[in-house]
Amino acid sequence: MSPSSRIVVGLGFVLAFILGMTAQPLVRFGVSELYQAEYADLAFKCDHAMREHFIARSKAVTAPSKEAAVLLSEAEVALIDCHDYDRLRKSLLRVGMTEVDLSAMSLIAIEAKGKDIREIVRIHEIRY
Repeated sequence: MSPSSRIVVGLGFVLAFILGMTAQPLVRFGVSELYQAEYADLAFKCDHAMREHFIARSKAVTAPSKEAAVLLSEAEVALIDCHDYDRLRKSLLRVGMTEVDLSAMSLIAIEAKGKDIREIVRIHEIRY
């Protein structure tokens, strides 16, 4: 093997190593950018659905009535948003995203939606 061939092969190995080390983080960054808006939308819809379900169930237990039963039933239907959110989470994990990546996407969504700390607290607070 000539010296120039060895250099080319050596450079090929170095480039392959660099590509191997940087490809996964770049793919994860691209996926997070591509799905950030949809992920944020579903996360907030699911959060709202869970909050409404908690409130409706509490009312149905503490003050049973036909109206409370209807509200609980409607709140249960809204939990479909959580199913959609969970399906997207699992799809993102399947393509190589990590739990840390998804947590970062959630924080980005919260920061974008909440202009100040009171809004962030309101987003996560359950009122009943």
